[in-house]
Amino acid sequence: MTEKEDTVCFVTCVNDEEQYQLCVKHLQFLSFPPGVHCETYFNRGASGLASGYNQAIRESRAKYKIYLHQDTYIMNTNFISDLLALFKSHPQLGLVGLIGARAIPDHGVWWYSDQLMGKVIENRHVYQYVKFNEAEAPFQSVAAVDGLLLATQYDIPWREDIFDGWHYYDLSQCFEFRRRGYSVGIPHQAEPWVLHNCGLMNTDDDPVYHHYRMKFLHEYGSDPGMLKP
Repeated sequence: MTEKEDTVCFVTCVNDEEQYQLCVKHLQFLSFPPGVHCETYFNRGASGLASGYNQAIRESRAKYKIYLHQDTYIMNTNFISDLLALFKSHPQLGLVGLIGARAIPDHGVWWYSDQLMGKVIENRHVYQYVKFNEAEAPFQSVAAVDGLLLATQYDIPWREDIFDGWHYYDLSQCFEFRRRGYSVGIPHQAEPWVLHNCGLMNTDDDPVYHHYRMKFLHEYGSDPGMLKP
């Protein structure tokens, strides 16, 4: 299947139609550089995010894929131009996210890192501006980013063989890119590029979350230079 280098595909796993339609409405306000085309790919009924995203890799020829949650709303109308300029100027930059960490603690929970990067507006029933260290222009290399939005310029299979649910698919994919010699980065954002309408989440006491956390540590905990105490 020939890759379409002039095409961007937005990939979303959907189980809430109202959220997804609002996500798509925000996409309609984005500006596209001349000659660049947009596709949307949605997967209803996926058993997990990794498997749903792998299906998009099999079926979409777009070079640039943007994997975003159905509750993620892109507010930066120049998002596509900014993203493509970053990718084309940095061929080694394989994956881009908007919030994450330069080093992952040895327990595997990225948001407890002391090296957090990026920014986002969140709605957890109260809107808040989540702002960590600012990325150096044009981007800051990091260990991993959050899965609310993951943009790639190369196709690497998602590890659905390990992460067959809804947790740790994102950190895993970052580490898979790094294993192949690519950088994972967070761009400089003068203002937050997205709003994440995520609602209240609590993973501290979630046994399913910790099941996948242990899988993550088993697979990547010994990778040199990736997990740090």
